Parts: sequence; structure tokens; C-alpha cells
Amino acid sequence: MTPPADPEARRFLRVFSFTVLAVAALAMAFNRYGYTLMTDPANQTIVQMTGGWSRVYKPILVDYFDPEVLVFGASWARDAFDPQAMEQFTGKRWFNHAVTGATSYEVRRFVESAADVDSVTTVVLNLDTFLVPGREIRRKAGFDETLLDQDAAGQPTRWLDARRWLAVTLSGSAIGNNVEVLAAIRARDAGKPQSEYLESFDRFRYAGHESAAAAVRARLATGLDDALDTTPLADLPEPPGLPDLERALAVLCRKPVDIHGYFTPTLVLLGDTRRGLAAQLHGLRLMRKMQPHCRARLHFHNFNEVNALTLDGIHGETGESEWFREDGHPRPTIGPLMAAAMFGVPLTDSPDLSLGPDFGSELFADPDAERRLRRNAHQLQSLFAVLPTAKAT
Repeated sequence: MTPPADPEARRFLRVFSFTVLAVAALAMAFNRYGYTLMTDPANQTIVQMTGGWSRVYKPILVDYFDPEVLVFGASWARDAFDPQAMEQFTGKRWFNHAVTGATSYEVRRFVESAADVDSVTTVVLNLDTFLVPGREIRRKAGFDETLLDQDAAGQPTRWLDARRWLAVTLSGSAIGNNVEVLAAIRARDAGKPQSEYLESFDRFRYAGHESAAAAVRARLATGLDDALDTTPLADLPEPPGLPDLERALAVLCRKPVDIHGYFTPTLVLLGDTRRGLAAQLHGLRLMRKMQPHCRARLHFHNFNEVNALTLDGIHGETGESEWFREDGHPRPTIGPLMAAAMFGVPLTDSPDLSLGPDFGSELFADPDAERRLRRNAHQLQSLFAVLPTAKAT
């Protein structure tokens, strides 16, 4: 391109070029500074529990930290496990790889990408993400397979280091993510409560749910029976994400690790019927089918039973929930309760609720597991049915 002959035009071009380079240099410096803060172990609660751009960063950071425990799933898993608190509770290094609104395909690909992290001894797999209906979308905005360790064909990704350097240095995602992370770090350092700068710590408010609580209390007073939902498995709709779960388990089964598949406790007051019998029975059947060919040790936990967590807010509580967010997601206070059941770690600070010895107990090897799941599905459905906003299912 021939430079303009007009001196004023040449001067404008020089100033414009300098400005563009200066802005790019500032953006690069800002992003690299932000990435340095993101690799600080002291900031991992903020980094791993912030939503937004985690599809870009978590595949990169998991290779950086060499964790012992990996969590996969959507925001129901992201919100439940504070990595720093869980490390202190279990004595193991945790990495929460769950991302907001993750699809079954995305989680499967994250599992495949992280399969070469040799330090991992335990995988915590949120089965809701794969098996709850309504997640038919294959991938969402921000998901970039070129940042994963393997491509879709299972081959090492070409130019991976260069692609990741560009992603954390020059991309718009880097700027947006770093602004959000830096703001949260400043809020934390200023002494603000976590619920003000991390959505995972938001709290459910009981106000406005009084009629639902009264209806459930009345139903509980009559006693929940032990009847079973006898619908044959063949008549229960197969979750669209089941093939992705099978492929993810096939990858994990090559490693001598513990795989804890689990269903999240959900709030009865909100009547979420999607996490029901079809998801649970199909998940149990698949894990049993894969066990003979699996080098890993498989575990199956259903925390979504009628218990003190799912009945939160029913018996006279006021104010805000300790266990659930406003939209029904679990708060990080639930993480240690589930981990205690998975890892056999006693709770040192006993919570003010009674969960009983069967909370999240191992179901995979239990010959009565299917009967227990069917009975629990019937009991939950009988509670959902009395909610003022109940819908036919």
C-alpha cells in the first residue's frame, strides 16, 4: 500500500497506528496481569466460581494446577464446590471444572481434554448435567474446542500453546473475564460478603413461599408412604445426554481413579420434577453396564431424596437459606455435606440439620438401589403435587 502523499494524512496515519498499538499493548499488559492473578492459589474460589468466561479458562487452568480432585458439570456443580474450602476439608487439591449452563457435549469434551492430568485420583461427576431433560443444545457461546488438549477426533490439538496464549492475552473474553475477576478480588479484599461478588453464594429467600411450605407440611403430616413408581425402565424417556455420559465414562474408565457420579439435592419448595426417576435409573443402568470394563472404581450417589436439605424452608425457617441460592442452585455450603458422603470424611463443624446415615450413601453396589430410587421418586412427586404452582408431569 502506497503511503498518502498529503503530510497531514501521513501524520494522521502515524498517530492512528501509534494509538492502536498503544491500546493493544495496554490490553495485553492488563490481560497478562489478570492471568497472573488467576493462577494465584489464593484466588481460586473467585476464579473457579465466577461464571462468564470459564469455558475459555478452565481447560487451561486445570493443566496448570495438577489437581487431585476434578469436578465436572454445569452450574449446579460449579456452585456446590468451593475449591479452596474443599481442599481444606478433604486434604486434597480440588479443581472445579464445572461451567455455567454446560451441555452434555461440552462436559464430555472437557473430560476428554483433562484426561491426561496424571495427578487426578478422583472425579466428581454431576449426573444432572448429562441426564436432566432440556439440554439438547450441543455447545454454547464461548466454547472453543481449539483450546482443549484433544480435538474432536481424539488427536492432540495443533498449536495448543499458541492458541491458549492468544486466548488469555488478546481475546475479548480475556478482557471481560479479567474485569469481572479483578472486581471480585477487590470486593473480597475490601471485606465485602461473598454473596455480593460471587453469584454462587447468593441465598434463597423464604418470603413468598409460605403457602407452598404450608402445603408440604400438611402432606408430610399424613406420612409419606413407601409405594413405588413402577414405570418400566423401557417406558422412561432416555435422556439425550446419555451417549455423552457413556463416552465420558469410557475415557475416565481407562484410569485407576474413583468416579463419583451424583444427583444434586433440589429444593422441594421450587418443585423441580426434571431430576426424577428417568434420569436416575438410566444413569444407574449405564454405570452398571460399564463397570465390568472399567479400570476406575465407580460410585453412585443420589442426594435428591426427601431429606433435611430438600425440605429446607418447610419447618418454620425465616429469612434466607443456608443451603440454596434464590434460583434453587445449591450453595457451596452443600459441597462439604456431599463430599463427606463421597469421601467418608467426617464433618468437623456439624451443621444444624439432621441428614441421617443414608444421606448420599453408595448405591452402585446396592442390590436394592433401584427400589430405593423408585420409592424416593414417588415420595418427591407426592410433595410436588401439593405445591400451589405444581404442573402436570
